[in-house]
Amino acid sequence: MNKHQLIKLFREWREDDENEKIVEAVLALPDSALDDDILDWLVEAYIDIGEYKKAIAVLESQRPRLEDDYKWHFRMGLALYRATGDEECEDDDSLRRNILERAKVALARGMNMNPPESALETADRYMERIEDELDDLRGDDDDEIDEDGDYVELYEEEEIDAIEEHIKEYYGDFPTVFHEIVSPDIHCDICIVPPSKERNYYTLLTMGMGAHIMNIPKELAEEEYGRAELLICLPPDWKVGENSEEWFWPISLLKNLARLPINCDTWLGWGHSVDHQQPFAETTELCGSLLIYPENVEDGADVCVLPNGDNVNFFEVIPIYREEMNLKIDNDTKALLERMQNVSHVVNIERENTCADYQPPKHIPVDCISDHSDKITEKNLPLPLINGANHIAIFMRWCIEHDLVAPEFYRECPDIVEGVKSGKDTDIREFILRFFDGDLEIYQLNFLGAGFAHNYYNWERSDAEYFYPADVDDYAEKYFGTEKYNSEEFQDEAYLFVPFNEEYYQGMSMYIERAFLAFYPGFADYQHGRSELAFKKVEKALELKVHVPRHFDEIAQEYKIAANEAKGKNYTPILVILEDNALITDPQDFADILEDSLNPFLENIAIVNIPSRSMFKWVEENFNRVSPIMLPTDERITELQSAAAEKFGAAPAVLTFTDEKSTLFMPIGLGQYTRFTGAGIISEEE
Repeated sequence: MNKHQLIKLFREWREDDENEKIVEAVLALPDSALDDDILDWLVEAYIDIGEYKKAIAVLESQRPRLEDDYKWHFRMGLALYRATGDEECEDDDSLRRNILERAKVALARGMNMNPPESALETADRYMERIEDELDDLRGDDDDEIDEDGDYVELYEEEEIDAIEEHIKEYYGDFPTVFHEIVSPDIHCDICIVPPSKERNYYTLLTMGMGAHIMNIPKELAEEEYGRAELLICLPPDWKVGENSEEWFWPISLLKNLARLPINCDTWLGWGHSVDHQQPFAETTELCGSLLIYPENVEDGADVCVLPNGDNVNFFEVIPIYREEMNLKIDNDTKALLERMQNVSHVVNIERENTCADYQPPKHIPVDCISDHSDKITEKNLPLPLINGANHIAIFMRWCIEHDLVAPEFYRECPDIVEGVKSGKDTDIREFILRFFDGDLEIYQLNFLGAGFAHNYYNWERSDAEYFYPADVDDYAEKYFGTEKYNSEEFQDEAYLFVPFNEEYYQGMSMYIERAFLAFYPGFADYQHGRSELAFKKVEKALELKVHVPRHFDEIAQEYKIAANEAKGKNYTPILVILEDNALITDPQDFADILEDSLNPFLENIAIVNIPSRSMFKWVEENFNRVSPIMLPTDERITELQSAAAEKFGAAPAVLTFTDEKSTLFMPIGLGQYTRFTGAGIISEEE
């Protein structure tokens, strides 16, 4: 049965209210058939049969691909809202409010993506219900910020006055402002400066983006580069205010760019380019953005100084073509601007593509087996030529096991995927030689895998913190010992002599896992799988059954908060789950167990049960939900912190939880922690 026939059957089942059949059919499909169209049917079916948590889980798996789709946000908002009707929310106002706030944010993001009027009206009705329920839960405490930090960042009154005066002075009066109806993170209005005699074009400017201080590089001063507002110039005949995609896309573009630093924890500045991945509208092939200083303005227009001394930088958005984006990426902003020197800064959707003839540099594979097997021949090493494929096959196998290969790979090589994932056929060296001519190519990987390979396998960044060829050499040195590694026997090619077996793969996997989590720490599903490995190792070392939390997503979110807080500091958190029914483990013994059973490449994350009665009592007696503060720990936790820090070079974070709340303690010094609170772990009926 092909996809078209299957979806037709899904429609019939939905009309007959037989959504359980949809769920059964989708779950029976192979992973290679589960594209987003099929997953959308699964989400809708889960919602219809009341399996809201499962719907949310499927939606989370789609987030990297569909986060720019208003339908995805509306589905997430609906699933979260419906989930507040579950039994565990009935007597837990804190949990219910938390989920309602998440639903509100999801709907708000979708409403800001210019959805069709009918979808907007439906979302608005749900938003009203959510607001009513939140009002009932808040009571008199209307000003409280929710515990997930989902509050709107706003300028102070005197700051917004300064921004308004700056716009009027340098860009013109703005009688029209497109006020944002729903603001999930910043309140981003669009000021419309109409055409004038001096500037015969519209100028649209954001007002509110600069309330958020961006995550700029350490070498830049936050007060000078941390805030920004954006503008775009449109021709005088542009139908500003029309809601169709043909005319509305510049406003959507400004709003999306304004939120990019928040959503991606990054920054925007002069020369930055952003790929929209598809044309802004059917009427143009423009599909990317370049940020430059504003043109045709007086000196001083590019910076507004706030009353506190902070600068708000103004950047003009120039829409660009795909080829122009490629030239800029392959070279630099200066090279592109030289090509575009005769292009007006006022948007022209039919303008000439200044880089239509641009040919990207000759493609270079990520790695080639021949580069390594040639060393065997040239140096007359006593090895089979296939050893030149060892580390490349390990990387590719890891990508297959973690679903990082391209969809075409699944379709064209299903036997290889099945063999690798089942563990029956894990030596894919000959396959790479035959099928890929011995090359590891970016196109063999999906979007996430390609990004990871480019980051981790980048020969131009060989001095980066994590570099795969360097890790291959490091493993070889640890395997043979430094003296033998540097011996004449290996002729500086010790990595080719490492036996190609399961031990080698498992050892290198830990290097790859470390680099991947550093590259993408928010990959919750993978983090879960990696943590299960830690569970198994600790379970074996302790000779007891280690409990795997049923609600790992909530714990993962706590750890994600901890990891964000640890950025730029000299520690990596160890995650320790505390439960009342766990066996007693001496802190020093615990640290020894970790050292013996957990390879240090697990990046100091361990999950194990130890007693928590005193910890629970201590938290309940002394603390309410407040902003992070420094707290002393009891003697047992201090000993654990000290012992683990000595063994791993990093102190442990400690997470405690009850049915009602969770508390994460991040170390800031020996015997001291900063406390963060969460919504707690949801209990389920057995």
